[in-house]
Amino acid sequence: MQVIAVSPAGNLADRVAIARSAAVAVLLLVAGLALAWLCLGTPLVSTFMPSGRPSAIDVASGILVWGFAILLPGAFLVMGLARMAALLDSLAATRPRRVTSHLARALGADHLAATDLLLPGGRRVHELVLGPFGIVVLGDVPPRSATRHVGSRWEIRDDRGRWIPIENPVQRTSRDTERVRGWIAAEDRDFVVRTYAAIVTDDETIERSPTCAVVPPADLAAWLEALPAQRGLTSQRREHLVEMIRALAGASTR
Repeated sequence: MQVIAVSPAGNLADRVAIARSAAVAVLLLVAGLALAWLCLGTPLVSTFMPSGRPSAIDVASGILVWGFAILLPGAFLVMGLARMAALLDSLAATRPRRVTSHLARALGADHLAATDLLLPGGRRVHELVLGPFGIVVLGDVPPRSATRHVGSRWEIRDDRGRWIPIENPVQRTSRDTERVRGWIAAEDRDFVVRTYAAIVTDDETIERSPTCAVVPPADLAAWLEALPAQRGLTSQRREHLVEMIRALAGASTR
């Protein structure tokens, strides 16, 4: 199986937001380390400590000073580490995970896979596979560590630790499949290609819909091979679809 991989250009606003969050996390860590050194590595704190026989007020003041010297740097370090961890979780959640590259040995030469195709209208399709069955659009699910869902409502944790709503992956994949079907129909009105939608995930809490299957990664190759071959999808029509996908992949990189 041949794989056409497209590397989409990152959004400038997203890159700026990531850089800003990373800078804030680094500044918090640097501030925490600087305060820790200033309080514990220099005689600054000892100058505020009472000498001789301290009074109750002097003892209370010393406790406050030492508390300040320990808690303030620790607070900056904890906030910096938390901010950095949230940023890494956010990056892991938004980074697409592709599965078609693992199918190359399992599927024959009559299959073609493409990633990150930009459809006319601006919608980007995560992955699709062309085979004797027609076309299967494969959807992606963000990591469970950075997402949560109840029913059809999905949320993802951003780099600040806040939960924000995102598009339901099952519904998104179904809509992407409809767009792929419409794109092919607009290019070739003489033949209707069968299209399927599937989410590839090990998360057993995600339920399939009438228009989108849910397939574990280990079963994906067998699931694809079990799809019925489409009558009328001749070698000439398949080559035409391949050329359409290649042309779209070339346009997606520009």
